Amino acid sequence: MPTVAVTLGLMCLLSVALPAQVANKSASPEAQRANQHYRKGWDLMRSESWQQAATEFQVAIENDPKFALAYYALGRAYMGLHDFSKAIAAYSTCRDLYVKSGGERYSDQMAAARAIDDRILEYRTAISAAQNSGLKSTAQSTQLYIRELQTQIDRLEQAKQRNLDVPLSASVPYFVPMSLGAAYFRSGRFADAEREYKTALEANPDSGETHSNLAVLYLMTDRLDQADRELQLAEGTGFKVNPGLKDEIKKKIGTKR
Repeated sequence: MPTVAVTLGLMCLLSVALPAQVANKSASPEAQRANQHYRKGWDLMRSESWQQAATEFQVAIENDPKFALAYYALGRAYMGLHDFSKAIAAYSTCRDLYVKSGGERYSDQMAAARAIDDRILEYRTAISAAQNSGLKSTAQSTQLYIRELQTQIDRLEQAKQRNLDVPLSASVPYFVPMSLGAAYFRSGRFADAEREYKTALEANPDSGETHSNLAVLYLMTDRLDQADRELQLAEGTGFKVNPGLKDEIKKKIGTKR
């Protein structure tokens, strides 16, 4: 078996202590409490205290059941625990929350504005984690992740300024199916992993991490030309590809020919 590994998802980049507060006082008390536990969860992730982190993310969800990124973080904790079935369930719930929000309506403008503020707080907390991760600012995956979250914030703030009672979102951020694909991959469910990776690339073809993960999958399933193509696409985005993966693909292609 090739000595390569699939990337577990963007949140592995973000396991750091967060600032004590991410300002958004207009968010609901429930959302503010949820974000406090969410921050504690990532602090625990930094020390690889996976089970304790999972508990904090679960408490965050209990306070704010619509906190999609708390489910995403819960999936990351379960990946750390190698409990891939629970990771799949958490990532799937995260995805479903994004889809469901596309049909959500509110009784009045105040309720809509509060819901928007809750989501903005969620995204700002996640961005704060990424910006304080200690990684170089040029890291392609981190930049892409931050840009995605900032786009979500900008859209929500524009909707709030226009006083529109509109659905919050109908799109699933690319990093959700990317991480779901990683969980499927680690479970040996390659067909499901391939589907999710392709879904992630449809949402954002600039995700070098997803291209790299798909290259690993193609290598593992002996589709070498496709693996090589995905590797080239990954490098074309500025993503730093694992040299071992490149060597393994070249070696396999050379053997075949």
